[in-house]
Amino acid sequence: MYDGIVGPWFLQTFVRAAGSAELHYVILLPALEACLDRVRTRVDHGFSDLAVTRDMHQQFANADIDTRHVITESDDPPAEMAERIAGRLSRG
Repeated sequence: MYDGIVGPWFLQTFVRAAGSAELHYVILLPALEACLDRVRTRVDHGFSDLAVTRDMHQQFANADIDTRHVITESDDPPAEMAERIAGRLSRG
């Protein structure tokens, strides 16, 4: 499992480097304001650039990826989000 940022534009390179025969890809994409608020209010984290946050959000929002891989409602606790993703995987 890899938990991090891999933009759709980098996905094929990531898949080749991982050497995995199977891949499940999920984009958690809350609203821009939620992302900005999270960056503003994080503590003990080195990333605080709001302009880069806006740019990154726009890149993910405009990416050419099937919407079945995108979850925009991401206020759920992590355990519930994991259950939602697992449910989607089991339904194909």
